Amino acid sequence: MKTNVLCVCRMGLNRSKYLAKYLRGRGYATRYGGLGYGRIDKIAHNPLNQKDVDWSDIIIVARKQLKEYLKKDFKILKKKIITLDVTDSRRLVGEKFPELGKLGFEEFQKKWTYPKLRKAIKPYLPFK
Repeated sequence: MKTNVLCVCRMGLNRSKYLAKYLRGRGYATRYGGLGYGRIDKIAHNPLNQKDVDWSDIIIVARKQLKEYLKKDFKILKKKIITLDVTDSRRLVGEKFPELGKLGFEEFQKKWTYPKLRKAIKPYLPFK
């Protein structure tokens, strides 16, 4: 039986989607979605729902602050939650690494975000 893994980021379009695809390639059943917090409209483009939370065995959140929003908005029960700290903000990363902040969206994701996600999840694999 496959482990059901729910990947969560702010908008449900980039980090969670990438991580779900990455883990699916390693044999896990995955879903992904977003919480929407931090935006003016506070609406995720691919919103998370309780049905996905209930389905999951493990929930992975891309940033620390999202864990609290997740717990506030959903009934988590006794799910295992893995908290990563991976930003996909060119502005934030560009403050420390100006050359990365100048990259286009897609190139930035390939050079910064996706490698950081793989590195951050590696210590937790394989899931038990």
